[in-house]
Amino acid sequence: MPTNRIALMVIAMAGLFAPLSPTHSQIMYGQPTSGDMGFIYSHWSLDNGSGTTEISQLTIPLTGFVPIRDNLEAFFYVANSSNTLEGSNTDYSLSGLSDARLQLNRSFNDDHLLLSVGVNLPTGKKKLNRDEELLVLQMLSQNYLNFPMRRFGEGFGVNMLLGGAQMLGEFRCGAGIMYQYNGSYNPYEEMGKYDPGDFVSINAGADWQNDRLKLTGNVIFTGYTDDKLEGSKVLQQSSQFDLRFGVIHSGNAYDISGGIGYLLRGRNTFYNPDKSERRLFGDVLLINASLTRRLQQGWRLTPSLELKHIVGADEDNIGSATIFGLGGAVGRTFGEQIGVTIGGKYFTGNADDGDIDLSGFQLTASLTGNL
Repeated sequence: MPTNRIALMVIAMAGLFAPLSPTHSQIMYGQPTSGDMGFIYSHWSLDNGSGTTEISQLTIPLTGFVPIRDNLEAFFYVANSSNTLEGSNTDYSLSGLSDARLQLNRSFNDDHLLLSVGVNLPTGKKKLNRDEELLVLQMLSQNYLNFPMRRFGEGFGVNMLLGGAQMLGEFRCGAGIMYQYNGSYNPYEEMGKYDPGDFVSINAGADWQNDRLKLTGNVIFTGYTDDKLEGSKVLQQSSQFDLRFGVIHSGNAYDISGGIGYLLRGRNTFYNPDKSERRLFGDVLLINASLTRRLQQGWRLTPSLELKHIVGADEDNIGSATIFGLGGAVGRTFGEQIGVTIGGKYFTGNADDGDIDLSGFQLTASLTGNL
């Protein structure tokens, strides 16, 4: 097996948790310069028995890949979104750019080692209005809802990742460590400088495959430093473990894939006079499966389904949530230069221990071009 494919696994795992990585990084020989422009429309309805709240988001992400030279490549990412929140007595909106992100990857030692450096450029929208835009952002942050863009402008940031990979018998094994520095910024009007704190992530994983079957697994640990407001500690986010397992079965004209993941969260520390500890979000179980059917003339059809269950917690009345998703996508490649994909997904479920009925849908489209 070519060693650049071993390094690919490690870099891809890094892309799963590195927030400045716009896509799964991949050092692949001969990969051309490419760009991708997407369209994602998400809509959710929340009914708590006394009224219905509607929230919608239109996101347009732009990503790009540039191979600078052998074993050195660059990615960039930026997005814009428009959001509306409507209820019985509410009609709010929030629109703006995300920060621009740039990531450089360099492989060494016959692709067994990887060094990656990324920057977050503070080009996105900041100083949000507390009376209107803050309410929209709070709804976007609900972890039982699915939105591609939950954050807007932040401060200047830098991350650095070091990873390695090696064959151990029939297993491709890899590990990496990343540190990210997050600078301070003004998130809301009439609010001082907020420093969201830095974090370090450590990941390890392995995969095994034969002609038809591929099994993967990895674990990611993330630890955070203190959040500060005008230099004073206000919060320390809990450490978390992310466990993921996947399987892919490939046939002559199809691929069947499935995955299961579990995100384990702890208790956050709040620096008030009593220095209290409590949970903000529950643990998350994710299960997904899809079938990709390759058709004639470059067409492909991909039905998919997913389950998301958020474990409730007694503290702060955090209720459990369960969401089912069913959807599909159809795509086509035109030669080696152009690819087009359109898709949709429907969601249904409940949150807050069943007190909130959820329904939603998401429409997607993307255009990819290779130079």
